[in-house]
Amino acid sequence: MARKVAVINQKGGVGKTTTTANLGYMLAKKGYKVSLIDLDPQGSLTVSLGVNWQEHAGIEDVLLHGEALSNVVIETRDNLRLIPCGNDLGQVEFMSEESSAIAKKLKQVVEQLEGDYVLIDCPPSSGFLIVSALYAVEEVLIPIASDYLTLHGLSHLLGTLKGFEKRLGHRIKKWFVITRFHPRRRLAQDVKAKLESYFPGQVLQTPIRETTAVAESPSFGQTVDEYQKNSHGAQDYYSLADDFCIGRTS
Repeated sequence: MARKVAVINQKGGVGKTTTTANLGYMLAKKGYKVSLIDLDPQGSLTVSLGVNWQEHAGIEDVLLHGEALSNVVIETRDNLRLIPCGNDLGQVEFMSEESSAIAKKLKQVVEQLEGDYVLIDCPPSSGFLIVSALYAVEEVLIPIASDYLTLHGLSHLLGTLKGFEKRLGHRIKKWFVITRFHPRRRLAQDVKAKLESYFPGQVLQTPIRETTAVAESPSFGQTVDEYQKNSHGAQDYYSLADDFCIGRTS
C-alpha cells in the first residue's frame, strides 16, 4: 500500500513544490513507484517537471468533470507519474455546495494510485484544496525555510492541522524538512535547533541547502539532479529520500 503524503505550507517561497518534485524524483530513482499530484492551481509542479499544464487534462478534470484517472496520468520519468493540475483547478475553492463530494473523490483518486508513494503538492493557502488533501492522506511533509518568519507562521498551520484532526478523528503523521538552508549562518542553525527541540523525532535529518542549481532547475523543467548532477542540491535530495523512506530524523 502506498504512503500517502501531502506536502504543505501556507507560506510561499519555502521550497514546497521543489521538494515535492525532487523528493519524488529521487524516490523513483531509488526504484520506488511514485505518483505526484499537482493540487496547486498555479501548476508549478507540472511546469517544474517539463509539462505544459495548459495542454493536458488534470486532477481538475477528474474531480469536476468525471474524467477517467487513466486519461490524465502522465509518465514523466522512470517510475514517476504525474497528475497535472488542469486548467481551472482554482474554481474548486468556490464550490462549497459540492465540497464534500470533491474531497471524497480526491480520496478515491489517491487510493486508486498503485505504487509506493503518492505525493500531493498543495497550494500555499488554507482553503478547501488543502482540506481535501488532508482528508486523502495519512502523512504531511512540511518544508520549513531556515528563517524566523517561516518558523513563526508555523503555529497557524499546525492549528489548522489540529482542528482538522479533531473534526474528522483523522490523525496525520507530521514530518518537517528544513529548506533554503545556509549551514554557515548562525540564524539558520538556530532555526534548525529550535525546530528539532519543538518537534523531536519529526525533523528529517537532511536539510536542503540553498543553491543556484535548486533555484534554477524548475525553469528548465528538470529536477536538480537532471539539471546539475552531483550538485549539493542533488546530493541533499538524494539523502532526504533515504531519510523519508526510513523515518530518519535529527
